[in-house]
Amino acid sequence: MENKNVIQQIKKMWIDFSSKKRFISFSLENKEKKENDWIKSIFSFLKDWYDNKPIILSITSGTTGVPKVISLRKEHMYERAIKTVEFLKIKKKGIKGLLCLSPDFIAAKMFLVRAIIFKWKIYCIPPSSNPLKNIKEYFDITSMVPIQVFYSLKYLKNINIILIGGYSISSFLEKKLQNISTICYATYGMTETLGHIAIKKINGPNKSIFYESLQDVILSVDNRNCLRVFSSCCMNSFFQTNDIVHMISKNTFIWIGRYDNVINSGGIKISPELIEKKISSFIPYEKRYFISSIPDKILGEKVILIIEGKPFPLHIPNSIFNGKIKFYKPKSIFFISHFTDNLLDKFRRKEIIKKIIKT
Repeated sequence: MENKNVIQQIKKMWIDFSSKKRFISFSLENKEKKENDWIKSIFSFLKDWYDNKPIILSITSGTTGVPKVISLRKEHMYERAIKTVEFLKIKKKGIKGLLCLSPDFIAAKMFLVRAIIFKWKIYCIPPSSNPLKNIKEYFDITSMVPIQVFYSLKYLKNINIILIGGYSISSFLEKKLQNISTICYATYGMTETLGHIAIKKINGPNKSIFYESLQDVILSVDNRNCLRVFSSCCMNSFFQTNDIVHMISKNTFIWIGRYDNVINSGGIKISPELIEKKISSFIPYEKRYFISSIPDKILGEKVILIIEGKPFPLHIPNSIFNGKIKFYKPKSIFFISHFTDNLLDKFRRKEIIKKIIKT
């Protein structure tokens, strides 16, 4: 497992946690060293997990700020992993999982922890936007970000359960998922909460419009209606988020958007995420985009739409912004060649806006 020459050649591998020897088999292909950083990250995490230290270091995603390194207690990760598997009712033996997310972040780390605890056999491949292409194996469970799910739509029949997280799921993608047999869950969580603490079934029987928290989680909101999270097994105090939610009950909520992103345009407070959902059907499904604002002499902040890629004609009907939301319509549209170099990377809204303001 420490052989550097092997590490530099690995394209994909199986890890069988049901074996006492933790059997690992490789598929080799000569590749650039940088392209195999994902496998080094897996080995590094496993080495840290099996040592005698109670803490593991992890990096936050950096969605709303600079990524930071935080300390996670292994005992808490262990408990959180058990709660997820209990919720999904997949405690049976012989589970086969697919790991296709970056091992540097919490979703992949927690996937590995579940595999270790419940002795899964997992197939590990480098993160890509189309992870199921050329894979004919059947898997009981995988975790993906929405862009991976989108490009995998025609292959999803080979997956039983998909946990979807990282960012919100578009209306277009959610509609597409209604036509497949795979059980799809949207997840809510972050590094600080040791991955997801709430899950929403988005297709099939019993699908829901709201997130339901796991059994050990207690929820509340502050005076901004931002979610506060407490876990009886994993936290010593409430963790305050900047996620605006609408509480349905003590353990269910609808996610509205980020407080950090709220726009004050002419005295009207606007959640960009609500506009993004409203206009999603008018923007090509393969395009990344977001709503934000730039300074305006009259309004204070002017609502704008930013789309990744080359400019193209776009018409958003005035009719969808009738009544109270007539001020929600974007006043300008900006096209940015690249949000990030990698489709799987989270883009940082504030950094993109700063570049627009400077130009």
